[in-house]
Amino acid sequence: MPDKMIQVKVFRFDPSVDREPRYQTYPVPLEKGMSAMAALDYIYQNLDGTLSYYDHAACDLGICARCTGMIDGKPGLFCQAVIQGDVTLEPVSKDRVLKDLVAKKP
Repeated sequence: MPDKMIQVKVFRFDPSVDREPRYQTYPVPLEKGMSAMAALDYIYQNLDGTLSYYDHAACDLGICARCTGMIDGKPGLFCQAVIQGDVTLEPVSKDRVLKDLVAKKP
């Protein structure tokens, strides 16, 4: 049973169709110890299947770093970052976005 509902604000941008990036906010049931990746999984599986992100990338152990992004303005790994309340998730580099939270590697 979720502890409470939180708001997860996600950066959205598809350069092939969007002129400007935007943010979309989703209600997510917060579970104890929930990672940012688990919140993204919930959004993708239950609310918006168009969301692009590195879903459990290659490892889900914080080793591959494919899921690196900005969590409330600070860099981190979505698979390792435990969220405790409302949160904003963004790509690590907004100028290299392929789609949503997926960015080209430097």
